[in-house]
Amino acid sequence: MSSKASSLFADLRQKPTAEIESMYEAAVAQISATEHQLLELYKKKKIHSEVIKFAVSKAAHPPILEAQSEGDLVELAIEQKADFDACLSRRDALVDRLLVPRHRVIHAMGEFYEKLTVPLAPTDSVRLANEMEHFARFFELQAILQVYDDEQDVQISLQRARANLLETIKAVNKNDRRLAQLINQQRSSAKKQRTEAGRLKAYLEKVNASPVAPVPEPSPEVNERLLAGQALTMEEFASMLEHGGLTELGPTSAPSSKPTQRQKKAKRTAQPRRGQRQPSSRKRD
Repeated sequence: MSSKASSLFADLRQKPTAEIESMYEAAVAQISATEHQLLELYKKKKIHSEVIKFAVSKAAHPPILEAQSEGDLVELAIEQKADFDACLSRRDALVDRLLVPRHRVIHAMGEFYEKLTVPLAPTDSVRLANEMEHFARFFELQAILQVYDDEQDVQISLQRARANLLETIKAVNKNDRRLAQLINQQRSSAKKQRTEAGRLKAYLEKVNASPVAPVPEPSPEVNERLLAGQALTMEEFASMLEHGGLTELGPTSAPSSKPTQRQKKAKRTAQPRRGQRQPSSRKRD
């Protein structure tokens, strides 16, 4: 243990105490700076994570940004998410007005067109009412598709807003991973700095520690007073504990290593109860 302690402080023995104290103060200041940087990194990473959740609609509200984060990529992502939500609301309002989404309109028009233009066998015939209904439905879908084409800027704006938001969120996610790596590096650095500061503090405590005064041996008078049942002071009692005076007051018998055996009771011998044979009544007569 002593060799390990000497090797731990080997580089500090040749330096004066004032220099080691200045090294300790510098180490403590460096730890404070590193912890402050860690706190800022944690705040930035939390904001990045909340922005990503808000962008993918896992959070209802955007994070609250501080003043120094203005003009950052995070603010751009929040603005683009608001633009995307506005374009999505316009598209939803258009779909609610027309009742049928554009892709379903195109699919239904293809089905009606196939029914109206498919060649029939000479023996087959189409009812006029069904054919009129197919034409009416086809022209209705064509009018709906024309409205979608007139409002084509709604779809274009929505697709553009979605693409821009996706690219920005990819950049935010990349920064989030970079912040995680920086946090791990700062934590490792802070751990090493705390270890060094603890080593310097331990050496300073060892150097500045006052020497321990040896406890004096108890006098024979103390043993006599203890055997007589008189009171002892704390110093006298500590002296007896330190030098083993309490163990010398009376002889101690070593405990027997043999286990105590249980005494067995003597077995009772059973003897037959035999008396003299009584003669029968016939022989008495």
